[in-house]
Amino acid sequence: MTPPPGYEVRCPLHGSIAFNERERRLIDHRWYQRLRSISQLGFAEAVFPGATHTRFSHGLGVMHLAGRIFDQVMDAAGSPVRARFAPAERAYFRQLVRLAGLFHDLGHAPFSHSFEALMPPRGSLPLPWPWYGEDGHEGRASHEDYSVAIISAIAREPAAPLGAEEAQELCALIDHRIRPTARLTGSGDPARNLHPLLRQIISGEIDADRMDYLRRDAVYTGVAYGHFDQDRLIQSLACVETPQGLALALDRGAIYTYENFLMARFHMAMQVYFHKTLLPFDHFLAMAVREHEIPFALDGSLENFLSAREDLIRAQLLAARHRRWASRIVDRHPLTRLLPLHEGIPAEQREALFAALAAAGIETLHLREERRLSTLGGEHPASAPPPLLVQEQVLGRARLRALPEVSVLLERYNQTFVVENLYCDRAVAPAATAVLRRVLGA
Repeated sequence: MTPPPGYEVRCPLHGSIAFNERERRLIDHRWYQRLRSISQLGFAEAVFPGATHTRFSHGLGVMHLAGRIFDQVMDAAGSPVRARFAPAERAYFRQLVRLAGLFHDLGHAPFSHSFEALMPPRGSLPLPWPWYGEDGHEGRASHEDYSVAIISAIAREPAAPLGAEEAQELCALIDHRIRPTARLTGSGDPARNLHPLLRQIISGEIDADRMDYLRRDAVYTGVAYGHFDQDRLIQSLACVETPQGLALALDRGAIYTYENFLMARFHMAMQVYFHKTLLPFDHFLAMAVREHEIPFALDGSLENFLSAREDLIRAQLLAARHRRWASRIVDRHPLTRLLPLHEGIPAEQREALFAALAAAGIETLHLREERRLSTLGGEHPASAPPPLLVQEQVLGRARLRALPEVSVLLERYNQTFVVENLYCDRAVAPAATAVLRRVLGA
Protein backbone atom coordinates (compact mmCIF):
# COMPACT_ATOMS: atom_id res chain seq x y z
CA MET A 1 0.00 0.00 0.00
CA THR A 2 1.39 3.40 -0.97
CA PRO A 3 0.15 6.90 -0.10
CA PRO A 4 -2.33 8.53 -2.48
CA PRO A 5 -0.61 10.57 -5.22
CA GLY A 6 0.60 13.83 -3.81
CA TYR A 7 4.08 15.01 -3.02
CA GLU A 8 7.60 13.75 -2.62
CA VAL A 9 10.99 14.93 -1.43
CA ARG A 10 14.40 13.52 -2.16
CA CYS A 11 16.37 11.93 0.67
CA PRO A 12 20.04 10.87 0.53
CA LEU A 13 19.16 7.68 2.41
CA HIS A 14 15.77 6.60 1.06
CA GLY A 15 15.56 8.19 -2.36
CA SER A 16 12.05 9.56 -2.89
CA ILE A 17 9.86 9.96 0.20
CA ALA A 18 6.22 10.28 -0.85
CA PHE A 19 3.56 11.95 1.28
CA ASN A 20 -0.07 12.93 0.90
CA GLU A 21 -1.87 16.24 1.28
CA ARG A 22 -2.66 15.76 4.97
CA GLU A 23 0.94 14.84 5.75
CA ARG A 24 2.08 17.90 3.77
CA ARG A 25 -0.04 20.15 6.01
CA LEU A 26 1.58 18.67 9.10
CA ILE A 27 5.09 18.86 7.63
CA ASP A 28 4.45 22.52 6.83
CA HIS A 29 3.13 23.19 10.34
CA ARG A 30 5.24 25.62 12.37
CA TRP A 31 5.94 22.98 14.99
CA TYR A 32 7.42 20.54 12.52
CA GLN A 33 9.25 23.28 10.59
CA ARG A 34 10.95 24.22 13.86
CA LEU A 35 12.91 20.95 13.61
CA ARG A 36 14.88 22.43 10.70
CA SER A 37 16.78 24.35 13.38
CA ILE A 38 17.37 21.36 15.69
CA SER A 39 20.48 19.33 14.88
CA GLN A 40 20.29 15.58 15.06
CA LEU A 41 23.59 15.17 16.90
CA GLY A 42 23.98 18.33 18.94
CA PHE A 43 27.62 19.41 19.01
CA ALA A 44 28.87 16.48 16.92
CA GLU A 45 29.97 18.79 14.12
CA ALA A 46 32.76 19.95 16.45
CA VAL A 47 34.37 16.57 15.73
CA PHE A 48 32.56 15.35 12.60
CA PRO A 49 32.25 18.39 10.28
CA GLY A 50 29.55 16.77 8.15
CA ALA A 51 27.21 16.13 11.08
CA THR A 52 24.95 19.12 10.38
CA HIS A 53 21.79 17.11 9.61
CA THR A 54 18.58 17.91 11.47
CA ARG A 55 15.64 16.33 13.26
CA PHE A 56 13.51 17.61 10.36
CA SER A 57 15.07 15.23 7.82
CA HIS A 58 15.22 12.41 10.37
CA GLY A 59 11.47 12.66 11.04
CA LEU A 60 10.72 12.37 7.33
CA GLY A 61 12.90 9.27 7.18
CA VAL A 62 11.18 7.66 10.18
CA MET A 63 7.76 8.37 8.67
CA HIS A 64 8.87 6.66 5.45
CA LEU A 65 10.30 3.60 7.21
CA ALA A 66 7.31 3.27 9.54
CA GLY A 67 5.10 3.00 6.46
CA ARG A 68 7.42 0.42 4.92
CA ILE A 69 7.43 -1.73 8.05
CA PHE A 70 3.63 -1.52 8.34
CA ASP A 71 3.27 -2.60 4.71
CA GLN A 72 5.65 -5.51 5.31
CA VAL A 73 3.79 -6.89 8.32
CA MET A 74 0.44 -6.37 6.59
CA ASP A 75 1.43 -8.06 3.33
CA ALA A 76 3.40 -10.97 4.82
CA ALA A 77 1.85 -14.39 4.26
CA GLY A 78 -0.88 -15.14 6.79
CA SER A 79 -0.82 -11.63 8.25
CA PRO A 80 -3.52 -11.23 10.91
CA VAL A 81 -3.58 -7.50 10.14
CA ARG A 82 -4.88 -8.10 6.63
CA ALA A 83 -7.24 -10.84 7.81
CA ARG A 84 -8.86 -8.96 10.69
CA PHE A 85 -9.00 -5.34 9.63
CA ALA A 86 -11.01 -3.82 6.80
CA PRO A 87 -9.17 -1.77 4.15
CA ALA A 88 -10.34 1.52 5.70
CA GLU A 89 -9.06 0.44 9.12
CA ARG A 90 -5.70 -0.61 7.70
CA ALA A 91 -5.40 2.72 5.90
CA TYR A 92 -6.13 4.57 9.16
CA PHE A 93 -3.53 2.68 11.18
CA ARG A 94 -0.95 3.03 8.41
CA GLN A 95 -1.50 6.78 8.44
CA LEU A 96 -1.33 6.81 12.24
CA VAL A 97 2.02 5.03 12.42
CA ARG A 98 3.49 7.26 9.69
CA LEU A 99 2.43 10.39 11.60
CA ALA A 100 3.86 8.98 14.82
CA GLY A 101 7.15 8.51 12.98
CA LEU A 102 6.99 12.06 11.65
CA PHE A 103 6.20 13.61 15.05
CA HIS A 104 8.19 11.40 17.43
CA ASP A 105 10.94 14.03 17.89
CA LEU A 106 8.80 17.21 18.03
CA GLY A 107 9.85 17.82 21.61
CA HIS A 108 13.62 17.94 21.17
CA ALA A 109 15.25 21.10 22.48
CA PRO A 110 18.24 22.85 20.85
CA PHE A 111 21.28 20.62 20.37
CA SER A 112 18.99 17.61 20.94
CA HIS A 113 20.08 15.53 23.94
CA SER A 114 22.54 18.22 25.04
CA PHE A 115 19.63 20.24 26.46
CA GLU A 116 17.98 17.38 28.38
CA ALA A 117 19.55 18.40 31.70
CA LEU A 118 18.08 21.90 31.26
CA MET A 119 14.45 20.87 30.89
CA PRO A 120 11.95 22.56 33.26
CA PRO A 121 9.77 20.73 35.81
CA ARG A 122 7.31 18.40 34.15
CA GLY A 123 4.38 20.00 35.94
CA SER A 124 5.08 23.33 34.18
CA LEU A 125 4.12 21.91 30.77
CA PRO A 126 0.54 22.10 29.40
CA LEU A 127 0.26 18.31 29.23
CA PRO A 128 -3.05 16.51 28.57
CA TRP A 129 -3.10 14.87 32.00
CA PRO A 130 -6.34 12.87 31.37
CA TRP A 131 -4.43 10.90 28.71
CA TYR A 132 -2.09 9.52 31.35
CA GLY A 133 -2.57 6.70 33.82
CA GLU A 134 -1.37 7.32 37.34
CA ASP A 135 1.71 9.20 36.21
CA GLY A 136 2.47 12.20 38.42
CA HIS A 137 3.52 15.78 37.73
CA GLU A 138 6.87 15.51 39.51
CA GLY A 139 10.30 15.25 37.96
CA ARG A 140 12.06 17.03 35.12
CA ALA A 141 10.36 17.13 31.73
CA SER A 142 11.71 15.03 28.86
CA HIS A 143 11.57 15.55 25.12
CA GLU A 144 8.72 12.99 25.05
CA ASP A 145 6.75 15.25 27.42
CA TYR A 146 7.22 18.20 25.08
CA SER A 147 6.21 16.05 22.09
CA VAL A 148 2.97 15.06 23.81
CA ALA A 149 2.23 18.67 24.81
CA ILE A 150 2.82 19.90 21.26
CA ILE A 151 0.72 17.19 19.59
CA SER A 152 -2.18 17.81 21.96
CA ALA A 153 -1.90 21.56 21.25
CA ILE A 154 -2.00 20.96 17.48
CA ALA A 155 -5.19 18.90 17.94
CA ARG A 156 -6.85 21.85 19.71
CA GLU A 157 -6.20 24.35 16.93
CA PRO A 158 -9.06 25.67 14.74
CA ALA A 159 -9.52 23.38 11.72
CA ALA A 160 -6.97 21.09 13.34
CA PRO A 161 -5.26 18.57 11.06
CA LEU A 162 -5.47 16.06 13.94
CA GLY A 163 -8.47 14.88 15.90
CA ALA A 164 -8.28 14.66 19.71
CA GLU A 165 -8.58 10.86 19.77
CA GLU A 166 -6.07 10.49 16.95
CA ALA A 167 -3.65 12.79 18.78
CA GLN A 168 -3.89 10.62 21.90
CA GLU A 169 -3.23 7.53 19.76
CA LEU A 170 -0.15 9.17 18.22
CA CYS A 171 1.15 9.97 21.68
CA ALA A 172 0.46 6.42 22.90
CA LEU A 173 2.92 5.21 20.24
CA ILE A 174 5.54 7.80 21.23
CA ASP A 175 5.26 7.77 25.04
CA HIS A 176 4.51 4.57 26.99
CA ARG A 177 2.78 6.57 29.75
CA ILE A 178 -0.12 7.61 27.48
CA ARG A 179 -3.16 5.35 27.63
CA PRO A 180 -4.03 3.82 24.23
CA THR A 181 -7.61 4.25 23.03
CA ALA A 182 -10.14 1.45 22.56
CA ARG A 183 -9.59 1.72 18.80
CA LEU A 184 -5.90 0.94 19.27
CA THR A 185 -6.45 -1.89 21.73
CA GLY A 186 -9.41 -3.47 19.93
CA SER A 187 -11.59 -2.74 22.97
CA GLY A 188 -9.73 -5.39 24.94
CA ASP A 189 -9.78 -8.09 22.24
CA PRO A 190 -6.15 -9.34 21.87
CA ALA A 191 -6.90 -10.48 18.32
CA ARG A 192 -7.51 -6.83 17.34
CA ASN A 193 -5.10 -5.10 19.72
CA LEU A 194 -2.69 -3.27 17.40
CA HIS A 195 -1.08 -1.09 20.07
CA PRO A 196 1.90 -3.42 20.79
CA LEU A 197 2.66 -3.81 17.08
CA LEU A 198 2.44 -0.13 16.17
CA ARG A 199 4.42 0.93 19.22
CA GLN A 200 7.19 -1.51 18.29
CA ILE A 201 7.38 0.06 14.82
CA ILE A 202 8.00 3.49 16.38
CA SER A 203 9.90 2.57 19.55
CA GLY A 204 10.94 -1.07 19.78
CA GLU A 205 13.93 -3.33 19.43
CA ILE A 206 13.85 -3.05 15.63
CA ASP A 207 12.11 0.24 14.94
CA ALA A 208 11.91 2.89 12.25
CA ASP A 209 13.62 5.45 14.49
CA ARG A 210 16.79 3.43 15.00
CA MET A 211 16.84 2.24 11.41
CA ASP A 212 16.88 5.81 10.17
CA TYR A 213 19.18 7.54 12.65
CA LEU A 214 21.89 4.88 12.58
CA ARG A 215 22.34 5.04 8.81
CA ARG A 216 21.76 8.81 8.65
CA ASP A 217 24.24 9.55 11.43
CA ALA A 218 26.82 7.24 9.83
CA VAL A 219 26.47 8.98 6.46
CA TYR A 220 26.76 12.50 7.85
CA THR A 221 29.56 11.76 10.32
CA GLY A 222 31.48 9.88 7.62
CA VAL A 223 31.91 6.68 9.64
CA ALA A 224 31.17 3.08 8.66
CA TYR A 225 29.87 1.82 12.00
CA GLY A 226 26.16 2.55 11.55
CA HIS A 227 25.54 0.62 8.35
CA PHE A 228 23.44 -2.56 8.26
CA ASP A 229 21.21 -4.45 5.81
CA GLN A 230 18.04 -2.40 6.22
CA ASP A 231 16.06 -4.02 3.41
CA ARG A 232 16.77 -7.55 4.63
CA LEU A 233 15.84 -6.57 8.19
CA ILE A 234 12.49 -5.11 7.14
CA GLN A 235 11.69 -8.05 4.85
CA SER A 236 12.26 -10.42 7.79
CA LEU A 237 9.55 -8.85 9.97
CA ALA A 238 6.06 -10.25 10.39
CA CYS A 239 3.02 -9.82 12.62
CA VAL A 240 2.18 -12.58 15.12
CA GLU A 241 -0.46 -13.14 17.76
CA THR A 242 0.40 -13.01 21.46
CA PRO A 243 -1.89 -13.14 24.52
CA GLN A 244 -1.45 -9.37 24.88
CA GLY A 245 -2.15 -8.49 21.24
CA LEU A 246 -0.54 -8.39 17.82
CA ALA A 247 3.22 -7.91 17.82
CA LEU A 248 6.34 -7.90 15.67
CA ALA A 249 8.36 -11.05 15.06
CA LEU A 250 11.68 -11.57 13.31
CA ASP A 251 12.28 -14.51 11.00
CA ARG A 252 14.86 -16.90 12.50
CA GLY A 253 16.89 -16.79 9.30
CA ALA A 254 17.59 -13.09 9.79
CA ILE A 255 19.12 -13.36 13.25
CA TYR A 256 22.57 -12.43 11.94
CA THR A 257 21.08 -9.43 10.15
CA TYR A 258 19.61 -8.35 13.47
CA GLU A 259 22.94 -8.85 15.24
CA ASN A 260 24.65 -6.68 12.63
CA PHE A 261 22.03 -4.02 13.44
CA LEU A 262 22.72 -4.50 17.17
CA MET A 263 26.45 -4.05 16.71
CA ALA A 264 25.87 -0.95 14.57
CA ARG A 265 24.09 0.56 17.56
CA PHE A 266 26.91 -0.38 19.92
CA HIS A 267 29.69 0.95 17.71
CA MET A 268 27.87 4.20 16.94
CA ALA A 269 27.31 4.76 20.66
CA MET A 270 30.93 4.14 21.57
CA GLN A 271 32.54 5.92 18.61
CA VAL A 272 30.14 8.79 17.88
CA TYR A 273 27.44 9.45 20.50
CA PHE A 274 29.86 9.08 23.44
CA HIS A 275 32.90 10.51 21.67
CA LYS A 276 35.40 11.72 24.27
CA THR A 277 35.72 15.20 22.77
CA LEU A 278 31.99 15.84 22.47
CA LEU A 279 30.79 15.13 26.00
CA PRO A 280 32.29 18.29 27.60
CA PHE A 281 30.43 20.53 25.14
CA ASP A 282 27.12 19.46 26.70
CA HIS A 283 28.55 20.59 30.03
CA PHE A 284 29.65 23.94 28.56
CA LEU A 285 26.12 24.62 27.28
CA ALA A 286 24.52 23.67 30.59
CA MET A 287 26.86 25.99 32.49
CA ALA A 288 26.31 28.85 30.01
CA VAL A 289 22.57 28.62 30.70
CA ARG A 290 22.80 28.05 34.45
CA GLU A 291 25.25 30.90 34.97
CA HIS A 292 23.13 33.20 32.78
CA GLU A 293 25.79 33.80 30.19
CA ILE A 294 22.96 33.56 27.63
CA PRO A 295 19.45 34.89 28.28
CA PHE A 296 17.55 31.73 27.36
CA ALA A 297 15.86 29.11 29.52
CA LEU A 298 12.92 26.76 29.09
CA ASP A 299 9.94 27.75 31.24
CA GLY A 300 7.45 25.03 30.22
CA SER A 301 5.26 27.18 27.96
CA LEU A 302 4.89 26.17 24.33
CA GLU A 303 5.52 29.65 22.94
CA ASN A 304 8.79 29.71 24.83
CA PHE A 305 9.63 26.30 23.38
CA LEU A 306 8.75 27.40 19.85
CA SER A 307 11.58 29.94 20.12
CA ALA A 308 13.97 27.25 21.37
CA ARG A 309 15.95 27.17 18.13
CA GLU A 310 19.63 26.57 17.65
CA ASP A 311 20.12 29.63 15.47
CA LEU A 312 18.85 31.76 18.37
CA ILE A 313 21.01 29.96 20.93
CA ARG A 314 24.10 30.18 18.70
CA ALA A 315 23.54 33.92 18.25
CA GLN A 316 23.32 34.33 22.02
CA LEU A 317 26.46 32.26 22.53
CA LEU A 318 28.26 34.39 19.95
CA ALA A 319 27.23 37.55 21.76
CA ALA A 320 28.59 36.04 24.99
CA ARG A 321 31.83 34.70 23.50
CA HIS A 322 33.85 36.72 26.02
CA ARG A 323 32.31 34.64 28.84
CA ARG A 324 33.88 31.46 30.19
CA TRP A 325 31.53 28.77 28.91
CA ALA A 326 30.21 30.43 25.77
CA SER A 327 33.74 31.03 24.53
CA ARG A 328 34.55 27.33 24.71
CA ILE A 329 31.62 26.53 22.42
CA VAL A 330 31.98 29.43 19.99
CA ASP A 331 35.76 29.19 19.63
CA ARG A 332 35.78 25.39 19.92
CA HIS A 333 38.07 24.95 22.90
CA PRO A 334 37.77 21.26 23.79
CA LEU A 335 39.14 19.76 26.97
CA THR A 336 41.83 17.11 27.13
CA ARG A 337 40.77 13.69 28.36
CA LEU A 338 43.22 12.65 31.04
CA LEU A 339 41.83 9.21 31.81
CA PRO A 340 38.95 6.92 30.78
CA LEU A 341 37.87 6.08 34.33
CA HIS A 342 35.56 3.29 33.16
CA GLU A 343 38.58 1.22 32.14
CA GLY A 344 39.27 -0.54 35.41
CA ILE A 345 40.53 2.13 37.82
CA PRO A 346 39.56 1.11 41.40
CA ALA A 347 37.55 3.53 43.55
CA GLU A 348 40.32 4.05 46.11
CA GLN A 349 42.80 4.90 43.37
CA ARG A 350 40.35 7.37 41.89
CA GLU A 351 40.09 9.20 45.19
CA ALA A 352 43.88 9.41 45.37
CA LEU A 353 43.98 10.82 41.83
CA PHE A 354 41.33 13.45 42.56
CA ALA A 355 43.07 14.48 45.79
CA ALA A 356 46.48 14.79 44.12
CA LEU A 357 45.10 16.89 41.26
CA ALA A 358 43.27 19.17 43.70
CA ALA A 359 46.42 19.57 45.81
CA ALA A 360 48.31 20.60 42.67
CA GLY A 361 45.66 23.25 41.96
CA ILE A 362 44.54 21.59 38.74
CA GLU A 363 40.85 21.97 37.92
CA THR A 364 39.28 18.87 36.36
CA LEU A 365 35.91 17.84 34.98
CA HIS A 366 34.50 14.41 35.77
CA LEU A 367 31.75 13.27 33.35
CA ARG A 368 29.80 10.03 33.39
CA GLU A 369 27.31 8.82 30.77
CA GLU A 370 25.53 5.51 30.43
CA ARG A 371 23.37 3.81 27.83
CA ARG A 372 21.56 0.53 27.69
CA LEU A 373 22.02 -1.06 24.29
CA SER A 374 18.76 -3.02 24.31
CA THR A 375 15.51 -2.71 26.27
CA LEU A 376 14.88 -6.46 26.12
CA GLY A 377 15.18 -8.00 29.55
CA GLY A 378 16.10 -4.59 30.93
CA GLU A 379 15.69 -3.09 34.35
CA HIS A 380 12.59 -1.01 33.54
CA PRO A 381 9.96 -3.34 32.08
CA ALA A 382 7.17 -0.78 32.52
CA SER A 383 8.84 1.63 30.11
CA ALA A 384 10.19 -1.01 27.73
CA PRO A 385 8.42 -1.72 24.44
CA PRO A 386 6.73 -5.09 23.93
CA PRO A 387 9.29 -7.89 23.53
CA LEU A 388 10.45 -8.82 20.04
CA LEU A 389 9.84 -12.46 19.19
CA VAL A 390 11.64 -14.75 16.78
CA GLN A 391 9.57 -16.92 14.47
CA GLU A 392 11.11 -20.23 13.42
CA GLN A 393 10.07 -23.51 11.84
CA VAL A 394 10.74 -26.72 13.77
CA LEU A 395 9.71 -30.00 12.10
CA GLY A 396 7.32 -28.14 9.87
CA ARG A 397 5.62 -26.23 12.69
CA ALA A 398 5.93 -22.54 13.52
CA ARG A 399 7.31 -21.65 16.93
CA LEU A 400 7.87 -18.33 18.70
CA ARG A 401 10.84 -17.67 20.96
CA ALA A 402 12.05 -14.62 22.85
CA LEU A 403 14.86 -12.85 21.01
CA PRO A 404 17.34 -13.06 23.94
CA GLU A 405 17.02 -16.85 23.79
CA VAL A 406 18.16 -16.89 20.16
CA SER A 407 20.73 -14.11 19.81
CA VAL A 408 24.12 -14.83 21.37
CA LEU A 409 25.25 -11.23 20.80
CA LEU A 410 22.16 -9.79 22.49
CA GLU A 411 22.83 -11.95 25.52
CA ARG A 412 26.39 -10.61 25.59
CA TYR A 413 25.61 -6.94 24.98
CA ASN A 414 22.26 -6.54 26.78
CA GLN A 415 23.69 -4.44 29.56
CA THR A 416 24.25 -0.84 30.58
CA PHE A 417 27.48 0.53 29.13
CA VAL A 418 29.21 3.30 31.06
CA VAL A 419 31.54 5.95 29.68
CA GLU A 420 33.30 7.88 32.44
CA ASN A 421 36.08 10.34 31.68
CA LEU A 422 38.30 12.77 33.56
CA TYR A 423 39.13 16.01 31.71
CA CYS A 424 41.21 19.11 32.19
CA ASP A 425 42.09 22.23 30.24
CA ARG A 426 44.67 21.71 27.52
CA ALA A 427 46.98 24.30 29.03
CA VAL A 428 47.40 22.28 32.24
CA ALA A 429 47.32 18.83 30.64
CA PRO A 430 51.11 18.28 30.88
CA ALA A 431 51.13 19.10 34.60
CA ALA A 432 48.03 16.99 35.20
CA THR A 433 49.57 14.06 33.33
CA ALA A 434 52.69 14.29 35.50
CA VAL A 435 50.52 14.12 38.65
CA LEU A 436 48.63 11.09 37.34
CA ARG A 437 51.84 9.28 36.42
CA ARG A 438 53.20 9.86 39.90
CA VAL A 439 50.03 8.57 41.60
CA LEU A 440 49.56 5.63 39.26
CA GLY A 441 53.24 4.77 39.14
CA ALA A 442 53.13 4.79 35.36
